[in-house]
Amino acid sequence: MPKGLITFIFTADRSKVDVSGMIVKLDGAVTEAKIRLGITGQTGAVLLDFLPLLEGRRIRGQMDAPPALLENLLINGVYAEINTTAHPSGEMRGQFLCETDLDFGLHMTGDQVVPPTNSQARAFGGIHYPLGAGDIVYAFVVNGLSSSITSVEIYEGQPGEVGVPIRKLTAFFGSIIQGLVYMDTMPAGFLLKLREGKYFLTIKTVNFPNGEIRGQLTHLGYFISLAPINGIQQVPPPIPPTQGFGFNQTTINGTLDGLSTTVFINAIQPTSVKVHIGPPGQTGPVLAELDPTPVPGLYTKTYPITPAQLTDFAQGRLYINATTNNFPNGELRGVMKNTLRKGYAFDLCGLQLVPPTNSNALGIGVASVDQADCYLNYKIITDGLAGLPTDSYFADGDFGQFDTIFHTTPKTEPIIAGLHEIRAALGPVIENSGSHVQISTAAYPNGEIRGQVRRGFTCPEVVPVVELGAISNVVVSPVPFREFLNIELESLSDFEGRLVLRDILGVETMTQMVQIVEGEQTIQVSTVHLPKGFYALSLEIPSQNASVLLKKWCGWNRPYA
Repeated sequence: MPKGLITFIFTADRSKVDVSGMIVKLDGAVTEAKIRLGITGQTGAVLLDFLPLLEGRRIRGQMDAPPALLENLLINGVYAEINTTAHPSGEMRGQFLCETDLDFGLHMTGDQVVPPTNSQARAFGGIHYPLGAGDIVYAFVVNGLSSSITSVEIYEGQPGEVGVPIRKLTAFFGSIIQGLVYMDTMPAGFLLKLREGKYFLTIKTVNFPNGEIRGQLTHLGYFISLAPINGIQQVPPPIPPTQGFGFNQTTINGTLDGLSTTVFINAIQPTSVKVHIGPPGQTGPVLAELDPTPVPGLYTKTYPITPAQLTDFAQGRLYINATTNNFPNGELRGVMKNTLRKGYAFDLCGLQLVPPTNSNALGIGVASVDQADCYLNYKIITDGLAGLPTDSYFADGDFGQFDTIFHTTPKTEPIIAGLHEIRAALGPVIENSGSHVQISTAAYPNGEIRGQVRRGFTCPEVVPVVELGAISNVVVSPVPFREFLNIELESLSDFEGRLVLRDILGVETMTQMVQIVEGEQTIQVSTVHLPKGFYALSLEIPSQNASVLLKKWCGWNRPYA
């Protein structure tokens, strides 16, 4: 059965996109490779043609990114389609999924209760679900209830329906309701129904035993902010500590050039509520001032943003600041922490092993970590392994270093996928390219291929052609080397080629054009200026984009002083 994996990583200005991936086990030769607009189950217009980026099994290159690409990726409205000679109408299709966590917001009022109440109370907040988590987190701030809370419950039902009780939320403290619910205690299909808007919350009080206020849980989108506002984040924090607390809910428009922000604050009377630009712990300029509404504590604003400010939002540099008479510089602050996960796209090959292997297998991986550094999500596709994986894991360890395993993955082929809870300390390690994936097979029990988790690719692709396939009787010496390498080989034909020496990261460290002639021959290359390390030697034909691996070894090249 054909399989494939394709990843997108946008450049900083989002004008271009780096495309990488791999397709394996196709029934025929590829005739078309298109990126199209359309949600699951629908067909749509062609947006990009990535056939020029396809080299054998591997997809690699950069393309111009039309605005419609990112806009539709954020609503899961983009898919890839591969047509082949065996299936001219399409052999394989896959929907792009935006690597985001899920937030569900609500605004609870009395008029949503069935039958409506006359309560003027409000509640504002939501539910957060990080991909891979075994629980959901809920947090709300409540204001103006007529009496003490007797229960907070999740119901299944549409607006206007009485609904069926599903689960009680037991953690509430004064005006703040927050806690977690384990997923295995929820009904089957809970997340799916939650995304479809089929649940609501009801707060019951002494005066309203059947419910004083109610609100429908709504999926806010794949790129939004739902985050608390408190005194702890204020610079400097207010003294004495404030009792104020609130939530920010920010969504982005379809053209990615405008934000809509709603803020609900309890226990203080703000003189202003503004959106600022600045990293956590620092102050910055005002982007927009929110408008007060007739509802006490509720502020809202829709405002334009520039491409640079969109980047600020994506990277957590927008924050809410609420000022009061006692704290004119701010009593409450809240970073607009959004749902985008930190994403990585990388490759795996024998060259990255310590020491390198002679395997021609290749892997392409994608991974993401939530912004709280708690959960790792990953997919890896492999091709050309010597056998089924006997061991596969994530480990910390820099390039060329041995490792400490922190997650053992499924031993499947050609796709390895999973979710895993990690220690928060591993988040910065992964972000700084300090972790890797290693896959072993029976033929390579100490590891066949390895890939550093990062945003980048270095593994060379091996694509044999007639001339290179005719190379035989290869001997490379001395090993380890110092000042030179001798390459002895036999060829069945004449051609112009290029010898390439790559280090353990796949970076070219030496190239030399050579004229290969029919018969036996010896070629010598100077290596006196190379640093100590591990190397792989390939013979390439640039005009045909083809190469053959001649040798991988532990090359301790220590130049003489």
